[in-house]
Amino acid sequence: MLSCPSVDGVRLATPEDLYRISIVAAAAFFWSPTFRFQRPHYKDFPSDTIASYFYDYEKAIKDPASVVFVAEDVVEENEADNVYEELRYAYTSQTPGIKGLVGVCSVLLKPGSCYIGCFQPGDGLVHSAQHGISDLKRDHSTEALDIYTTITTPSKLKHLQGIMRLSTLAVAPAYWRRGHASKLVRFCSQLADMDSAVLGVSATPLGTTVVCKAGFQERAHIRYTRPKQQKRRYAANTADIELWIGLRLPGSTPFSCSVASPLESPTCHMQPQP
Repeated sequence: MLSCPSVDGVRLATPEDLYRISIVAAAAFFWSPTFRFQRPHYKDFPSDTIASYFYDYEKAIKDPASVVFVAEDVVEENEADNVYEELRYAYTSQTPGIKGLVGVCSVLLKPGSCYIGCFQPGDGLVHSAQHGISDLKRDHSTEALDIYTTITTPSKLKHLQGIMRLSTLAVAPAYWRRGHASKLVRFCSQLADMDSAVLGVSATPLGTTVVCKAGFQERAHIRYTRPKQQKRRYAANTADIELWIGLRLPGSTPFSCSVASPLESPTCHMQPQP
């Protein structure tokens, strides 16, 4: 039987985690410029944002070539105070004072990995209808998604195609600066080493330090500034694109990184489909 990475405070995700995962992802990814670039209407449709992450992670949990794992911590009573205002009204907190899910990470295994199919839960996935979830994608901009794909795909194909990939990493804002992002990356790195896999990532600015310190080395830096007419159309709700693409070789040791980042937060996230 294949061994599983072991990191204190990190475990494999279960179907029952999906709704909490979607809340944590929405709260964390809000601080990513990619979030605001792709979702300029997030203020008007917070329930659609939650729904899109629910469906994304549900798909990942079901996928034999993916692994989803989570970080846990004692739940803070005021954790909802640390999320953006529109999400706060849709935010469902866990019971304060008990251990709960505060971070999530997903990985796409390399083609032919011996771990494919090893981390999937049994039957009984939680259905979105149980939470009244319907992904209408009203927070998205189809134009923005098309631009994002055009700008980022060439570098991703060049550096990330055909290798193991750290797909998403998110920690709820109330639990930043506690080492959860580093623990999730450590779990991912251990799995890559066990599988003798090169590990790739496309990281947003706030998360670059976390993956850099884990031994990832830069391969590309993507920047895109929206035309002024688009910025006027979406006012302050949008942002430009900035992605850092890096690779970690098997057995790489963590090292200090010169990239400045004030927070331990999401490094990357799934690209929603229009």
